[in-house]
Amino acid sequence: MTGFDHPERRPGLLSAVTIVLTAAAGAIDVVTFFAFNEVFASTMTGNLVLLGLGVGQGDWYQALDNVVAITGYCSGLVVGTLVCGVAMRRLPWRNAVGVALTVEFALLVAVGVFFYAVDDEALAQPRVVVLVLGAGLAMGIQAAAMRYVGPAGTPTSFLSGTVTNWVSSLVELHRPFRWNWNSPLRITVIVVAAGGNAVVAREMPDFAFVVPVVLVAVAIVLMALVTRANHGGLVAGEPEFAPDARTEVPDAAATTEECQDAAATMEEHHVVDRTTADGIGRLTGRVVDGTGGPSPAAVTLVDMAGQQVARVHTEPDGTFDLRPPEVGDFVLICTPHRTGGDTDRPRVVVVTVAGESVEHDVVLGAPA
Repeated sequence: MTGFDHPERRPGLLSAVTIVLTAAAGAIDVVTFFAFNEVFASTMTGNLVLLGLGVGQGDWYQALDNVVAITGYCSGLVVGTLVCGVAMRRLPWRNAVGVALTVEFALLVAVGVFFYAVDDEALAQPRVVVLVLGAGLAMGIQAAAMRYVGPAGTPTSFLSGTVTNWVSSLVELHRPFRWNWNSPLRITVIVVAAGGNAVVAREMPDFAFVVPVVLVAVAIVLMALVTRANHGGLVAGEPEFAPDARTEVPDAAATTEECQDAAATMEEHHVVDRTTADGIGRLTGRVVDGTGGPSPAAVTLVDMAGQQVARVHTEPDGTFDLRPPEVGDFVLICTPHRTGGDTDRPRVVVVTVAGESVEHDVVLGAPA
C-alpha cells in the first residue's frame, strides 16, 4: 500500500479491504467458471487468452462466452468510474469507494436473486448469461473503485502485476528493502478463496454465489471503519498520493536563496530531555497551520553542503522525528502535502543539532 497526502489512521483496515475483495474475486470466478463454459468474471487475462484460443480453433461459442464476460467487466469499469467520479464531487475518496462497493453489493444481490429465482428450463441459457454479465459488471465496479487505493491501483483480481512487483522487489539492489505483507496475502487469498468456493460449489452448489456476496459485504463494513477513522479534515475529491520518503530526491522547492535567508534568520528552538546512544541529539517537532492544527507535510533535513540527510512525513497529529547523522547546523525544509485548494509555500529554517535532542515546531503559512 502506498501513502496519501492525508495520512491514513487505519492503514491496516484499508489493506484488509483489498484482501477481502481479492477473496471475493477468486470466489466469484469459481461460480462463473463452472456455470458458463469456463469463463471468469474478474480475471480478464484468462478471458482474453481463451477468446484468442476460441477464435484460433474456430470454437465460436467459446469466443462468444468470453466476449460476454469481457463486455460485462468493461461495462463495470465504466459504471464504477462514473459512480466514484460523481461521488467525489461531494465526498472524500474513501466515502466514494464505499459508495461504489455498495453499488457492487446491490448488483450482486440482484443477480443472485434472479439466478436462484428463475428455474425455468427454457430460460437456462439467458439465466447464465445474466449471471456472467452481472458478475463481470460487479467485478468491474470493484476494480474501478480500487484504483483510488493506490497510485497505480490496488488490483484485487488481475494479480500478474502484483506477483511481478512483489517478487522483483525482494531482490532489488538499488532500493532499501521493505517487506510488504499486502501483496503476498492477496496472492495467497485468491488461491484459498477459489479453492474453498470450489469445495462449496461441489458440496452445496446453491451457496457458491453467496460466498462472494458475503465477502463484499464484509469489505463494505471495513471500508466504513476506514472512513470513520479518517473523517476529520477531509475534502471532496480524489486522493493525492504522498511521495515515498525512501526513494524521493530532495525537494527542489528549497532554493539556495531560501536556505541563505533561513540561515540569516535562525528561529528559536529548545532542547528537550532525549539523547541517543551515539551522542547525537534527535530533531523532533510538530508542523502546524496558522490555526495551530496539524498540517500534513514532508520534512527534509539538509546539511549545509546541500545534501539531504534525512526525510520523513508527518504523523496524523503533525509530529515528526528525525535522526541527524552528526551534530551541527542543518536546513529544515517543511513541504506541505497537496490536499486540494491553496497550498502553503514550503517553510525553510535552520536548526542546530548538538548532543542533546532539539524540539522545533514549524508553522506553515507564517512569514519566513
